[in-house]
Amino acid sequence: MEFIDCHTHLDSERYDGGVDEVVERARKAGAVVIITSGVNPSTNRKVLELSRKYDIVKCSFGLYPVDSIASQITDDKITDDVLRYIEKFDVDLELKWIEDNVDSCVAIGEIGLDYKIIPGTEELQKVVFVKALRLAKKLDKPVVIHSRKAEEDAIEIMEEEGMKNVMMHCFSGKKRLVRRCVENGWFLSVPAVITRLDHFKMLVEITPLENLVTETDAPYLSPVAGTINESSNIPITIKEIARIKGLSEEEVAGVMFNNAKGLFGL
Repeated sequence: MEFIDCHTHLDSERYDGGVDEVVERARKAGAVVIITSGVNPSTNRKVLELSRKYDIVKCSFGLYPVDSIASQITDDKITDDVLRYIEKFDVDLELKWIEDNVDSCVAIGEIGLDYKIIPGTEELQKVVFVKALRLAKKLDKPVVIHSRKAEEDAIEIMEEEGMKNVMMHCFSGKKRLVRRCVENGWFLSVPAVITRLDHFKMLVEITPLENLVTETDAPYLSPVAGTINESSNIPITIKEIARIKGLSEEEVAGVMFNNAKGLFGL
């Protein structure tokens, strides 16, 4: 079985220097491509380095919603819900860096909106989100979208911007919003945590196979609570999608593979 992990964070400190082993386990499990995503200047550069080190690793450059507005927040000790320190930076300078290095990435992301972490920053986030979307259109790159507690706003903004090549990462919206994404021709990624979260089972049930791709969000969202996630867990996702759809794992794997190839131009 060959597969593509459309969204990971191989730069995470949770891997504690063990990325070689993580990539090798993924390769043995059938990984053809692992896309690792940045969220700010330091991680964008780290994922670029990783894509140059490992032949199966590609990168996407992102501006995580919380990071993107950090420079406009007075609190000097901002952390997100995984206790990752949030660096402050100039968004416009980072967008320029992304444009200058566009040939080294396969997507812009993750970008988007997050209304959970710092309430009251919604309008600040929207400004950066639109800038990132317009850059992606200019560069003709797909986007990887984070939309926690902000699903409808994210969809409306992307519709207004006429976005076509979209992956809704770990989408937690209601059924009507899932269907709206499908109507727009966007892809929804399915994480390995589907084995213990009914929401993603529902998402797979109502989404055509042609609009689904696989991701892990590794090291987060493991199929086994309390463990570190890896790309080698993608076959678990494929098995669960096959069970829900009443199809063979081989058929699902083939469609998922081709969906990702087309979306990211691989």
